[in-house]
Amino acid sequence: MEIGMLNQRISFLEHYTRKDNIGNHKARWEEVFSCWANVTPKSSTETTDAGVTKEVYSIEFIVRQTADTLHINPTTHRVQFRGITYNIDGVLPNYKSMDYMKIIAGTRRAGDQDDFY
Repeated sequence: MEIGMLNQRISFLEHYTRKDNIGNHKARWEEVFSCWANVTPKSSTETTDAGVTKEVYSIEFIVRQTADTLHINPTTHRVQFRGITYNIDGVLPNYKSMDYMKIIAGTRRAGDQDDFY
């Protein structure tokens, strides 16, 4: 892949738990770094479950493989792109050439529970 194909700016958010001034634990998503990526939509589906319409939008991000991107974990990180936050479904590093890696992510689904709010 040519470096010029990485033409979209994305941010990575990491989950942190912080104490406030009276000792309560607060869950936060904080930006840890941003980078350039090639963004490709993969699929878009809509289903209805128990009267709730769910839109599922899958997207693929290709980023340069760096020390920061190698530490991305689907359980503790999210991707923010154009104001939309995506849950990371999978991280596929390229161990052969060590230059680029794929990140598969999906949109937030209506009706799903999330303990990180």
